[in-house]
This record gives sequence, structure tokens and C-alpha cells, in this order.
Amino acid sequence: MALLDGATGAVAARIEVGMLPHNLVLSPDGRVLYAVVVGSQAVAEIDVAEVRLRRTMLTSPVPDRREDGTIIQPHIDQAAFSHSTCYDCHRPDGAQPKYAGDRPFGLLLSPDGRHLYVSHLRSSRLAVLNLESGEIERSVVLEAAGTATEPVALAEMNDQIWVALRPHQPSTLPGALRRLDAPTLAPVGDDMPTGADPGALLALPDRARVLVSNFETDTVSEHDDAGAVVTLAAAPGPLGLLALPNHQVLALDYYSNAVSFLDFDAGTTRTLPLEYHGAPYVNPTHAALASDGRSAWIVSSGTDGHLLEMNLTMQQIVRDVSIDGLSFGVAVVPGNLQ
Repeated sequence: MALLDGATGAVAARIEVGMLPHNLVLSPDGRVLYAVVVGSQAVAEIDVAEVRLRRTMLTSPVPDRREDGTIIQPHIDQAAFSHSTCYDCHRPDGAQPKYAGDRPFGLLLSPDGRHLYVSHLRSSRLAVLNLESGEIERSVVLEAAGTATEPVALAEMNDQIWVALRPHQPSTLPGALRRLDAPTLAPVGDDMPTGADPGALLALPDRARVLVSNFETDTVSEHDDAGAVVTLAAAPGPLGLLALPNHQVLALDYYSNAVSFLDFDAGTTRTLPLEYHGAPYVNPTHAALASDGRSAWIVSSGTDGHLLEMNLTMQQIVRDVSIDGLSFGVAVVPGNLQ
């Protein structure tokens, strides 16, 4: 992971965290950043003020046996069960395969900042990490919703955890939204149908709604806990979602190399190509609001990576910062913590 200076665009530091760091979550006080390390079955906890990896936390136990029941002898020989990340052994020049584990992906911080919820694509498991101990406090296996078994995204609203479940991709079969009681992780009500690939969830507490980006149908839908749905068109392949200060939502349209400004009150969509001085940029994935709320930082995740600053008033890209290719997430952290 790279820390960039927002004023100059210069790389201030790099932090080694593991294989495939993806979704980023910042603590409410801005002092800790969490990154789910998809290929290393762990969450990285980063001290923002000191710009260092504080610790890693396993999101699922290291297995002693393979799916066919045979013993994984190297895990026993190397005392792998005492490690806090698969990256200690599985890395490009280490044990193979370099990507290991159950593929943690969805990441959600509890409102009180004491627990992390982590969903796993391979095992359909939702784990709760106790951030005081760094240990797995409990976990549940989420029952399939038809063929939808992969819990790809999480959101929290009104003491309920919303989970977006999708079939193993590629698929045209329906996905589902499931609500869980946060204290017990028990299902609340019936599953709500979605498209085959619900890519992201965004909770809007002031509207008592949760938004879903429907990657395969090029739409963003708004759901309430009674099952009501309002759908707006985006451009092909909406992925990440960002709430904006003016009650709009920004959708990152991966396949169309564009962004869409969505206004659910007015029922309107405005889609803009992702370009700067006539140069196009590809595959936007996620965005974060700048500290002043007047601009957004957008990840363009092509093989030539770019971090783009968009002025939200003008709805134009005003700066391009080069980053590593195939980057995925972005978070804005305070620069003057004492």
C-alpha cells in the first residue's frame, strides 16, 4: 500500500501488508486504517500517524487439512497456526500458491469501533474480529440464497448488517440481500432479490436506505427494510459507490470508463466520461471524499494506475496522480494527527 501526499501527489511511504489488499476502512477518529488482504486471509491494521503496519489479524483459522481430508503437513511443520497472516509463508517467493485462504473481501467496522465484520467469498463465512484482542470472536456460515453463496459486500444500518450475496461469477442467476441482527448475526426477515453481481453496498442512514451497485445490469438500486426498491440507470459496470455532500451518490462505472452522479430524490442520472485534458482513463473502482468535501479522489485501476481528483462543483477531473497499476481502493486520512 502507498501513502500519497494530497497536496503534492508524491509517495510519502509504502507499507507491505500482504497479497491483494482491497477494501479500506478508516476508524471514526481517523487514527487507524484497516485493509482486507484478500490473498493472505487477513486484515492489516495501519497506524495512520506513524505510517506503519501495527498488526495483522487472521480472518479465518489456518486449516490443518485440505478439502479432501488430507493433512497439510507444511502447516504443521512450520507452526502456521501461530501466524496472524498467510503472507508470512505464502508470498511471491515463498510457499505456493502465493494467494492463500478463504478470500476475505467484505469489510465493515462496527459503529463503536470495537469489532470488524469480514465476509469470505470461498467459505461463505462471516467473521467478527475483536479489535482489542485481534482474535476471531465468532463466525457464522451464511446459508446460500439459491445459487448465491459469495458474501461480497457489507453495510450497517439501524443495528442490522446488510450482506450482498452473489453466485460464483460469471453468472446470470440472481443474487440476494440479507439482513442480519448485528448482536446475534441471526437473519432478519426474508432475503431481498438483486441482480447476479451486486458489487457494492452503501448505507444512507439519513434516508434509511441501502444502495446496491448492480454490476451486470448497469443500475444502482435503493432498498429499504420493507423491501421497497427504487432503481436508477448508471453506465456499464457500476462498482464502487460514494455518498456526496449534496445528497447525491457517485457511482464508479468500471466497464464504461465513466462516473455517474445519481440523484434518487429527483430520479436522475448524469454520466460523465473519465477524462482529463482530453486523455481517457479506464476502469474506475472506488472513490473517497476529500477532507474539505469539495472534491473526490477516484482510483483508475488500469495497468497504468491513476488517482484522479474530481472537483464536485464543476464535475470535472482537475488533477492526475500516477499510482501503481491495478490499484483498487482509496481512503483519505488526516495528515496532522498528534
